[in-house]
Amino acid sequence: MSQAFQDRILNDFLPIFCTSRSWSTDGFKADWSKISEVDATDFLRGFSGGLLKHEGRGLYRAPRSYASEQFFSSGSKQKNPRHITLSVEPIITVAVLARLHFELGWPKESLGTQTKGGWAFDVATYLSSDSEVEYIACEVKKSSAEVGELLELMDRFGKNPHAAVAFKEQNAFRKVKALRSRRPPLFWAVGPARSGHAFRVEYSEEDVVFFHEIQDLDYLSWRHVDRLAHPGDL
Repeated sequence: MSQAFQDRILNDFLPIFCTSRSWSTDGFKADWSKISEVDATDFLRGFSGGLLKHEGRGLYRAPRSYASEQFFSSGSKQKNPRHITLSVEPIITVAVLARLHFELGWPKESLGTQTKGGWAFDVATYLSSDSEVEYIACEVKKSSAEVGELLELMDRFGKNPHAAVAFKEQNAFRKVKALRSRRPPLFWAVGPARSGHAFRVEYSEEDVVFFHEIQDLDYLSWRHVDRLAHPGDL
């Protein structure tokens, strides 16, 4: 793990988070192994590019966000100092914002996290300032295995709008429900170290959702927003 990332976490983000809650930073249990080097680099790039602003209390928000991001999880109130750990998914979330802006060309004002209607998706892009419909709906998972499981469930629920849903499957079902409701044309599932899969999403009149995988992530770029008028090109 880069020293630059560790220093930023330990000297900037952690003290702000703890001080605003009157907690000691001594409770922080560093486990850098859960964060990939490339995600750490993209995370720092997102902040250096001003993609998120601090709202206070260690909470950070991108322009089109429906909720803020925080980078730490806390344990029991009964322990002193309180146990604090670094959260993997919010780190990757910021890394995705950086990729969307710096590599795929999306304007800062078009990017957000935690979408409307119950925060169904972790990251989204929007085509206009007054639109609440995602153009790219993106879900972040902390492991490649979780990405695979999510995609398998979403494919099943997409094909069968009336499928029975077990308790542990509700998260995946909620995302398919959000897709049906707002019909974004693109879905991107992202795991650690830039792993993941992107899809063009097709919707039938019978509410069936089809996922067509996109091999070239350049098709998610801002300059290609008109390509969905010609889906065969994907």
